[in-house]
Amino acid sequence: LESSLLTQPWSSVCLGESAFLAKAHFRDTGYILLISDLSSVWYESADGEVVGQRSKELNKRLTVHVSSFLRRLCKLVCNLLEGQSNAATSFSCHRTAGGLSLHVKSELSGLPFYWDFHCCPAPVEMV
Repeated sequence: LESSLLTQPWSSVCLGESAFLAKAHFRDTGYILLISDLSSVWYESADGEVVGQRSKELNKRLTVHVSSFLRRLCKLVCNLLEGQSNAATSFSCHRTAGGLSLHVKSELSGLPFYWDFHCCPAPVEMV
């Protein structure tokens, strides 16, 4: 996943009052997200097991296969990176001492859909 991320372009995104550069790469088995405010760089890499567990914690009423969940998440993030807004979807971020949390709120089949990216500082070799 990390090598696939290198070929992705950076996109400018606004989350609340903060501007970031971000890029992401999704597969049916996981994803990697890289986000920067030009002074710090954070990332999260999650495999299918992590996605499955977190989706159950955040979306108790949804029972969706991990690959379907990742496709939906990919669509939401790609729309954000392409500057396409959707009234039914919101993104917010929260900086913590050890990283950055990116919260997604949307809908899937008429039910609430939530996701939290738990980003930690990116290692120098990744940046």
